[in-house]
Amino acid sequence: MGGRREVVHRAVGHVAVAGLVLAAGALVACTPAPQDAPASTEEPSPPGEDSSPQPVDMPGHAAGRQAAWVIEQLEADSGSPVPEAAERFADLFLEEIPADQLPAVLDQVRALGPWVPTAVTGDASSLEVLLEGPASSLLMQLAVDEDERIIGLFFGEPPPPRDPATSWEGLLDEVDDLPGETSLLVATVAHDGTCVALDGLPAGSAAGEQLPVGSIIKLYVLGAVVDAVGRGDLAWDERLTLTDDLRSLPSGELQDAPTGTTVTVEEAARAMIAISDNTATDLLVDAVGREQVEQALTDLGHADPGANIPLATTRELFQLGWGGGAALREEWRDAGTDARRALLDGLPGGEIDIDLAEIGQVAAWTHDVDWFATADDLCAAHVGLAERAETSHGAVLREILAANPGLGEEAQEWAYVAFKGGSSVGTMAGAWYAEPDGGAATVVVLQTAAVDPRQALPGVTMVGIAEDALRLSR
Repeated sequence: MGGRREVVHRAVGHVAVAGLVLAAGALVACTPAPQDAPASTEEPSPPGEDSSPQPVDMPGHAAGRQAAWVIEQLEADSGSPVPEAAERFADLFLEEIPADQLPAVLDQVRALGPWVPTAVTGDASSLEVLLEGPASSLLMQLAVDEDERIIGLFFGEPPPPRDPATSWEGLLDEVDDLPGETSLLVATVAHDGTCVALDGLPAGSAAGEQLPVGSIIKLYVLGAVVDAVGRGDLAWDERLTLTDDLRSLPSGELQDAPTGTTVTVEEAARAMIAISDNTATDLLVDAVGREQVEQALTDLGHADPGANIPLATTRELFQLGWGGGAALREEWRDAGTDARRALLDGLPGGEIDIDLAEIGQVAAWTHDVDWFATADDLCAAHVGLAERAETSHGAVLREILAANPGLGEEAQEWAYVAFKGGSSVGTMAGAWYAEPDGGAATVVVLQTAAVDPRQALPGVTMVGIAEDALRLSR
C-alpha cells in the first residue's frame, strides 16, 4: 500500500532511560545544531586534585536564560513551588503539564541530583545541557518559542560518548551495530550528475532500502518551488498568508504567528530549510499545489515516488500519526492511493487538535506515516537542487541550503555544505552535499529508524558519523 516496501521489524531490546518527558518534543523536523562541544567539557583532574564536575555557564540568549532558570528550580527543595510558571512556559506546554503539577514533576528529577551543568550546545531557540549528578548523567533538552517561553523540556539519558572513526571499516562497523534499521551512503558526484558510491557502500542493516526521512522531504518541496518560479507560476517575492487551516506544529516559529501574517516565498523557503519550519513548509505546498510536490519527487530522481503519493503536509502527518489514534494510523497504512487522498481530504481544518502526550510514544513511521526514500534518492535530490542553483531563477538556492550546515568543525574543511535533516518518533536522518575547493562534490546520507522510540539515534551521534564520513572521504 502506498508504494513502500513492507518493513521487517527486527527484535530489539529495551534500553532503560532515566528520563522524563515534560512536554511532547518529538517533531517531524530535525535541524541539528553544530556540535562544537563534546559530551562533556571536563578535563580529567590529576591525582589528588578535586575531580568533582566543573559547572559551565549558560549562554545569555533566550534558550540559555530559560535553561539557567530551570537549573535553579532543580536546586530548590523538594516540593518547592515553581515561580513565574505562567510567564516562563508557553500555554501549549501548560495545557499538558499545568503549573500546579510542575513541582511534583521536577521532584522526580531533583531526587537524582544535585545536578551540575557541565556542557551546553545549541542556539537561541533550542539547546542541550549535560547535567552531571552523583551517580548518573542527564541530558536536558529545552526549546523556546518566539516569545522566549519554554515550549519543550525533556530530561533523558545522554548519548554514549563515541570516539571519532579512524577508518572506513570502523565507521561501517559502527553503523552496522546501531539499533533499528540503518543506511549510510557516501558518494561522489560525477560530471554527468550521477551519484557514485564509494566501495562497500551503502552500508547498514537496511542498506539501499527505503527508510523514513522526516523533514528531508522538504528538499522536494524546495524543488517544486524553484521549478514553479522557473515556469513563472510563482515568484520569490510573492507573499503567502498564514491561515488556521495551514498552521502546523513545531519545529519552526511561524506556527506561533497571528492568523493573517504574510511571508514571501523566499522567506518561507529559508525558514523551511534553516530551522525546518513546518508551517512555512505547508504554506509553500499550498502555494505550488500538492501535485507539483509529488511531481518534484520524479523530477529530482526519486526512484519510487509512489511511496509518498499522496504526499501529506506536515500538519496532515501530525494528524495522521497522532491525531486520530491507532485506528487512523492503521487505516492509512492499509489504504490505497485513492483512499489515502480521501483520508487527507477528510482531516479537520482550523486549530489542530492533537494529544501531545502521545507524540513521543508512538513510532508512526511503522504505519507508513512519514515520507520515504533511499539514500540514492536523497543524493539525487541534492544533485538536482545543485543543478537548479546554477540557473537565474534558482540562484538563491545555494544560500538557502547552506544556511544550516548541520556540522561542527568539519564544515570549515569544505568550500560549501548544503544540508537537510529529518526526524520523527524513532527516526533520525541527515543528508549533506559538500563541495571541496576543487574537484567533485561528496554526498553523505545517514538514515536510521527504530521501532522503539527510545532507541532513536541521537542527533549528536548522527552528526559525528557524518563528520567522520566526510573527513575520511577527503
